[in-house]
Amino acid sequence: MENIKKELPKAKQYEGMSQYRPPLCFELVGMSFELVMDNGYDYEVSFIDRNQLSYGLLDGEKKNYEYDCLKAEDDTYFVNFEMVGEVPRTGLSIILDLEQSLVTSEYITIGVNPKYPKQPEPKIIFGAIRREDGSIPTIRHGYTTDMIGKAICWNYGTLEVVHVYSSERYYRLTTTKWEAERRRAANPEAFSNREAFNTKRLYEEPADYIKIKDGIYVFNMTETMMNRERGQGNNLLFLMNLNRMYDVGRSFGYNGEGEPENYTYGAYGMYYDASDLLARESTEFIR
Repeated sequence: MENIKKELPKAKQYEGMSQYRPPLCFELVGMSFELVMDNGYDYEVSFIDRNQLSYGLLDGEKKNYEYDCLKAEDDTYFVNFEMVGEVPRTGLSIILDLEQSLVTSEYITIGVNPKYPKQPEPKIIFGAIRREDGSIPTIRHGYTTDMIGKAICWNYGTLEVVHVYSSERYYRLTTTKWEAERRRAANPEAFSNREAFNTKRLYEEPADYIKIKDGIYVFNMTETMMNRERGQGNNLLFLMNLNRMYDVGRSFGYNGEGEPENYTYGAYGMYYDASDLLARESTEFIR
């Protein structure tokens, strides 16, 4: 009998490194939150079950969406979903800080930049969660300089990268010495070409850093330089727990084959000495 190889069904959406994330969190199922946001609008998010939530204006129409929820620490949650059917394509990530009754959200759209139609355009909005007694906190999560000069090696299962938090508005990307040696052994020619490129330029992108609470930070970046060079690049949003040295997050955009992606992930990290890279002058941006 002829041995016929069967192809596995292809996922509806590129799932990237989601297989290495921590288990999804279902602690919010059955709960609802009123989000009082600083853009002037109030929203309601209700977690219907393990797969679907309801989201919309507090006094307006609500729609159901499939979502992922990951836990960053005891009372801080990372919620991510795509607002399917919206034009332009729209995603939403919500960081719920139940300890302080605060919220930070990031709306992200694709298809609004006429020159780079696959470039994500993020918008960060701060706000608060209305408490049971009806009160609303006056404080907010906020931008921070705490991360400047630090570098962390993050391990995502099959991928290991070093994020270098080089300044208040930028980050740089590199690899560890041992990862570089592994790549050299696997493909000497490609490694040599990349090494020659890196002696002339460094990979750097605009970034945002937000403090949620002591040891808990948001790192947000968009691959704008990659969009200019390749015509596609993603927005990556990380919620980092530096007390326990792990992060959770998501990638929104298109993969290298032009397929849409919006998947969550997680990694564990350790601090890394990137002083050589931090000492270099920018080759991409005027400071």
